[in-house]
Amino acid sequence: MPTMSDDVPAAPKKSVLPGVALGFAIASLCLGCFWPVAVVLSIVALVKAGKPGQSGKGLAIAALIVSVAAFFFIGIQAAIAIPNFIRFQARSKQAECKVNLKSIYLSAQARLAEEQPLGSLTELGFAPEPGNRYAYVLRLPDSFIPVSERFTAIDPSGIQTALENAGVEPGVQGECPECTLTAVCVGNVDNDDTLDVWSISTAERTDAKGKAIAPGEVFNHVNDVQE
Repeated sequence: MPTMSDDVPAAPKKSVLPGVALGFAIASLCLGCFWPVAVVLSIVALVKAGKPGQSGKGLAIAALIVSVAAFFFIGIQAAIAIPNFIRFQARSKQAECKVNLKSIYLSAQARLAEEQPLGSLTELGFAPEPGNRYAYVLRLPDSFIPVSERFTAIDPSGIQTALENAGVEPGVQGECPECTLTAVCVGNVDNDDTLDVWSISTAERTDAKGKAIAPGEVFNHVNDVQE
């Protein structure tokens, strides 16, 4: 004689795996490191949910859809973040040049106040920290500090061409103590064909557009980060 249990089908077995997979999939939208885990769990949950007597297929499908969406979302985040990070790194490298040019300017101002000549970078007591990625020029070729051996060398002729293209001429003009000094730094911060060119002067200047450049202002003539 059949019993009541024979007529009622067994309830599907509940599994927490689809819910866990969905949780990881949602988390991967913010934290990309969760994405591989979310994908694996979603696939495993979907396979298990497809077996007879198992439940949670809807959650497993949702987890897989969110995981696929997270893949494209992570790609968009990377496309935005990576170029910004590269530019941030390049700007941090430019800080070396700006600090050292300011040091040259202050040394020049001190020597002018003492009515001493501004003949060379050596006379100014300037020496960059070891590992400088910029070349420093007061006058080519005799008052010139090349790029450190840690980085790709920049030929003096290439520096001269970069200065001419940037429209800046380093050196000491006039008779001291009434003379003026203009120093430059040239470097390659992102390993392309464009050279980064900055300058500082004890005299007031104007840029290529006629904008005034104050004495002691570090000015960027060619920005290698943007070129």
